[in-house]
Amino acid sequence: MSAEARTFFRCHDAVHVVFGCCLALEDEAIVKIASIFGTTAGFGALRGYRLHESQEIYQRLPLGAVLRTIARSFVIVPRTILRCRRQRSRWPWTGFERFLEVPLCKIREEFGIRVAHADEAS
Repeated sequence: MSAEARTFFRCHDAVHVVFGCCLALEDEAIVKIASIFGTTAGFGALRGYRLHESQEIYQRLPLGAVLRTIARSFVIVPRTILRCRRQRSRWPWTGFERFLEVPLCKIREEFGIRVAHADEAS
């Protein structure tokens, strides 16, 4: 994996954790939207999805799962954008190492992050 891809996926994986997302394709969509609207990366996060390592992952996705996620995106996208807009501040896309020893509940409280599946958990 290229150095650029390693950096991208480290930041991407941190968003998975902080925003409470698993590896399901719908959660990957949440992570992509949250990376844009809920982190300091903004639309710059999209560069990582164009890397050849990302493209290789896309090529292996089952068509049915992709189509189901596209259909659900009419709910996923606006809900995720709304949650991100309600945050107190954006999660740092890079330079988040200072938070590695901070409990997730404290991080989420500080940034006003509501986890992806909060409605299902309550």
